[in-house]
Amino acid sequence: MAKFESLVYSVTGSTATIRLNRPEVRNAFTTELYAELRDAVRLSERDPQVRCVVVTGTGGSFAAGGDLKEMLGYLDPADDEDRLGVYRFEDSLPFMTMRSSAKPIIAAVNGICVGGGCTTIASCDIVIAAESARFGIPEARVGLVDAYLPAFLYGQVSLPVLKYLCYTGKLIDARHAERIGLITEVVPDDQLDARVTEVAAELAATGDEAKAQYKLMFSRMVPETSMRDVYPLMFSADVREKLIAFGRSARDR
Repeated sequence: MAKFESLVYSVTGSTATIRLNRPEVRNAFTTELYAELRDAVRLSERDPQVRCVVVTGTGGSFAAGGDLKEMLGYLDPADDEDRLGVYRFEDSLPFMTMRSSAKPIIAAVNGICVGGGCTTIASCDIVIAAESARFGIPEARVGLVDAYLPAFLYGQVSLPVLKYLCYTGKLIDARHAERIGLITEVVPDDQLDARVTEVAAELAATGDEAKAQYKLMFSRMVPETSMRDVYPLMFSADVREKLIAFGRSARDR
């Protein structure tokens, strides 16, 4: 079994569970965590026992976006070697692996889900959220954009609503997220695990090859996208200043 440092991978029955495990920073994504999520999905793909995958978080959060400390290091590297860090970050991203996996993936959103957390759930097939969960696409607040979400959510969330969420970075509650089509359904906090187990059983009752073919068909509907769309903004001095200020304000809250 592969060893992971930033997540916990387990298989119970026909369900693989991937639990993001950086609770001290609300499961903020680093290059390592993204790469481990990618590899955990690959591991589930290779296991004939696994018929569906669940992605969730530890410690009352799903994922609080990207790790600001690491991101600032990429934007202002201390030496020439670190100048490649941002490209290693791009290479680690799990989103296309998740979308192309033949096995359906359920996101069990147990708390805050913003930035890269939203991109992660948009890469899943079914999203079930606890009532206390909160969602947002806050990149514009620091002058950045998400390279993947506009494409992933196009046709899922209405375009005017998607524009509003991306332009404002507004945080919304789970009921609101359900109404606009960002997530599949909302359940009371204490029923999240039970409902996810029910849905996993429903998925196990249908043909694996049929689900895989559906996933392939759905993936073809998503427009092409790339981190290259983000790099001109990422390397600007203005974005670096805004990231530093955003990090300070987050610590003060």
